[in-house]
Amino acid sequence: MYDPKRPPIAAANDDACLAALSGVPVIAAWGMGVDSTAMIIEWVGRGLPLSAVLTADTGVEREETYAFLPIFQRWMDRHHIEHHVVRYVPKRFKHWPPYFSLLENCLTNATLPSISFGRHSCSLGPVRTSVLLASGEEGAGRTAR
Repeated sequence: MYDPKRPPIAAANDDACLAALSGVPVIAAWGMGVDSTAMIIEWVGRGLPLSAVLTADTGVEREETYAFLPIFQRWMDRHHIEHHVVRYVPKRFKHWPPYFSLLENCLTNATLPSISFGRHSCSLGPVRTSVLLASGEEGAGRTAR
């Protein structure tokens, strides 16, 4: 679907792109930050299809971020966008004490996020497990709206 001769913005406005998205689930990952919020608002503003929005809650977001969560959820409700917040919920405790957030994971395992070492990878472990469960696969527990 990607054509290097055509910029992505033009492709998103192309009738062929809309036709390709027709009937296909389009799911956005919302990190509760400025970039992903703007992307979702722009996507909806362009009239592009959006099946659902998933948010992976690490359990250690800033207070202001959690205050914004219900505001944007109401916006998604008004625009008839299905949305879910997934959280890692441990069921078997291989490590002691058990951890329920990314911060507790780092403290329990005496580790730091990769960005501390100059790498910019995602802390995908708990998030991936939660998203897999949200999609119906086996894994960790989840909390939905």
